[in-house]
Amino acid sequence: MEHFRRPPICRRTPSTRTSGSRTGLTLLETLLATALLVVVVTAIMTAVSAGRAQSAQAQRALAATLAAEMLMARITGVDPQTFPDDIAWFQHFTEETHHGGWHGHTESPGAVRAGRATALPLLPKRYQDLSLLVKTARSTQLIPPPISVAIDGVEVAIETRPDPESPPTRLVRFLPLPHALVEGTP
Repeated sequence: MEHFRRPPICRRTPSTRTSGSRTGLTLLETLLATALLVVVVTAIMTAVSAGRAQSAQAQRALAATLAAEMLMARITGVDPQTFPDDIAWFQHFTEETHHGGWHGHTESPGAVRAGRATALPLLPKRYQDLSLLVKTARSTQLIPPPISVAIDGVEVAIETRPDPESPPTRLVRFLPLPHALVEGTP
């Protein structure tokens, strides 16, 4: 009978490595991981920066809208009983500002006030980058059938620019002639 020999047992020591095992990253893997990290961080920072820019733009638009609403409240907050007739009421809105009306009233950046009088305080700083322009015109609104009525009044438009490069925010309201001032009303 032939003796069958066993192959010798090979013991590995910690310093002995075979070609299939590794304990670290290669230079190529490290460069790829670093490049991926740079791409991800750049994308995140770009998104955060764009979000901040959108937030700032929204804040400017909101300030413009609020300033226009405050100015509209100043314009429309008049007591109709203070006018002797409808002509005086119309003139209050449609006359040029240098004649005492609201048409053409402007508030330039740095001079946006809580009212038309120069004695009134300026609005807070976030409103001071705005410019406001009031345009008014006598107008008639036609209500279609079945009501079929024409209502005389004034259309008040306020244009607000948050900055010179952006389009204006425009607020428009129709103010009907108060019933107490309509001719022939007792």
